[in-house]
Amino acid sequence: MKVAIDSRYAEEKLTGIGQYIKKIALALDSKGYEVFLCYSKEPQSEIKGKNIHKIILKSKNRYFFEQILLPIFLISKKIDIYHAAGNIGIPLFCPTPSILTVHDVIPLVYENYFCFSKFPLFSKISYYLRTLISVYKAKKILTDSQFTKNNLKEKFGLNFDKILVVPLGVDTIKKKTKRIIKGKYIINNGGIDIRKNLFRLIEAFSKIFQAHHNLRLVITGENPNLTPKLKEYAKSLKISDLVLFTGYVSENSLWSLIKNAECLCLPTEIEGFGLPVLLSMAAGTPVITSNCSSIPEISGDAAILINPLDVNDIVKGVERVLSNNKLRETLIKKGLLRARKFPWKNTISKTMKAYEEVIR
Repeated sequence: MKVAIDSRYAEEKLTGIGQYIKKIALALDSKGYEVFLCYSKEPQSEIKGKNIHKIILKSKNRYFFEQILLPIFLISKKIDIYHAAGNIGIPLFCPTPSILTVHDVIPLVYENYFCFSKFPLFSKISYYLRTLISVYKAKKILTDSQFTKNNLKEKFGLNFDKILVVPLGVDTIKKKTKRIIKGKYIINNGGIDIRKNLFRLIEAFSKIFQAHHNLRLVITGENPNLTPKLKEYAKSLKISDLVLFTGYVSENSLWSLIKNAECLCLPTEIEGFGLPVLLSMAAGTPVITSNCSSIPEISGDAAILINPLDVNDIVKGVERVLSNNKLRETLIKKGLLRARKFPWKNTISKTMKAYEEVIR
């Protein structure tokens, strides 16, 4: 079977959706599928496999890529299934049975999401139309969570039968790690974005530090627009030396940072899944995270859930973990068990079953 995957989210450093594309591609390759990874430019990190083909449909225009170059390629190679793996990307006139993975529709449900765009209204309308085309043209839609499935129903009135919840996976294999940062620290590895609630996290840390002077806050991820503002805010609270922005870190380095942290604090306002929660649980790191969106669905009872809009609640959640060793050990044990319920093999198996349903 020939499967083409929209791999534009895997063109840069492999995070989030890029890692998802890599997992799917390698699994398909191991099962003997012929996999065509469709990029709009040369990828920074090539995904290699015996049956994996790198396809460059060179274009700086996303619409030209999706509506012109992609359909021509699908026809020319007689592709059996096209998988749009990053929320959108199905052509209006798609010549091939298609599957769409919707990780979230946050840009459509989070207020002011496009506030950093040069043309906010145009960006929002464009995103909505591309999503609209994709969800209606797809023969099957996969979502990471029930929360995202409900959002799709609310925004587009889709039939629930068309949508299959396929949670992401997490590797639970124990890895040997070397400590990258000395001393004690709290980690936030949810990425840097307006919805990640990092200003409140930094404010909360400024209060936590008053009772824990040997503690630092580590924030991973890249965002050239938002990071300078966050640094300036930390400076205004006189804790700039205690808040470390690492930028992008490799998969192995990230695991080390998570594994050696006192806890993960992820007070995000909205998530389609919340993979950092599972990564921390798999690493044996206690989790403090939000009581909203998809997070309770993913975390179960294995995390301290807080109100992300209440700085004092964030402080209390972290303080509970830092000051109560019994609670800490309980969270670690529950977290490890919770992470084991989300193996990648289940994600792959359900995805392949969806492929089979689509081409019947």
